[in-house]
Amino acid sequence: MLFFNYEEYKIIVFILSGIIFTLYLLLYKRKSAWLKAFGQKALINRFSKIPKTYRNILKGTSISAACCAIGLVVLQPKWQTTIDHHEKEGLEIVFVLDVSISMLAEDVKPNRLQRAKIEISNLIRGLEGDRVGLVVFAARAFSLLPYPTNDYEKVFLRILNMINEHYVRFVPYGTNIGNAFILAMNTFSKETSKKVMILLTDGEEQVITRSQVAEAVKLLLERKDIAIYVVGIGDPKKASPIPKRDKEGNVTGYEATEDGETIYTKPNPTFLREITEMAGGTYQHDATGDELKHIFGQVIEKHKSIVGIKKKNIIRDVSQYFLGGALALLALYFIL
Repeated sequence: MLFFNYEEYKIIVFILSGIIFTLYLLLYKRKSAWLKAFGQKALINRFSKIPKTYRNILKGTSISAACCAIGLVVLQPKWQTTIDHHEKEGLEIVFVLDVSISMLAEDVKPNRLQRAKIEISNLIRGLEGDRVGLVVFAARAFSLLPYPTNDYEKVFLRILNMINEHYVRFVPYGTNIGNAFILAMNTFSKETSKKVMILLTDGEEQVITRSQVAEAVKLLLERKDIAIYVVGIGDPKKASPIPKRDKEGNVTGYEATEDGETIYTKPNPTFLREITEMAGGTYQHDATGDELKHIFGQVIEKHKSIVGIKKKNIIRDVSQYFLGGALALLALYFIL
């Protein structure tokens, strides 16, 4: 449906367009009378480029219609479309992101951490009515949001963007998944909304954290209201070095042990699948990062419930079409 922001002035535009058309015809009639008084009109028409009557009517129509279209552009035309909008129940989603130094490996482009951040950001921008939280972990876990928020741009994404290579090198080395599970559980609210935990890690096993994993699994089994998804990232078939970069982003070397040997990192899907099954969750692995978007979207859609259908109005500015029509009519006027 077409409407205008200044609907009350539409009649004025039509009246002015009619006046322009009338004036054009009056001027044509006056010119014809002058030519008739000047001499033989048929002879003048034959040897001059003066338009014939039907062409003058077309020219008058095109110039008045062009002026009308320009006037309607000023009134800001809009096109409204009504569609059915499926309202879905809001979720609480807590992302648990591995920020250990092994996440800087580049078997996933640009690296494991950055690719995870990119896909989480893309998912967040498509959410509506959900609340999201963020926990990061290495040797220890840290909750970067005290409670889930629905302010995606100003809060969640701004905090997510702060997690970079400098942050990774600042936190204690390690991959303490058990501590991350426990802290993430405490991040959820006590409301009855559906709760989803998405933990993303390369999953390098550390024996010293096994006891904490067992403790976390026990607590998770008691919390039957949390759906758990563990996503592994990185190539499990090939060990990758961890590059060091300077301020310009150039590789200056690779992480090494105290003995000078290059450190290689390789994900451990077996370990991740084992703890996921113990916790009653779902495990998926992405070796390249290309499947993260699909995995995240699949998780969210699985837990979304339609609670109602509302009519949603979509309004688009269509001024460009009126302006284009005016230019076409002006071109026709000059061609005629």
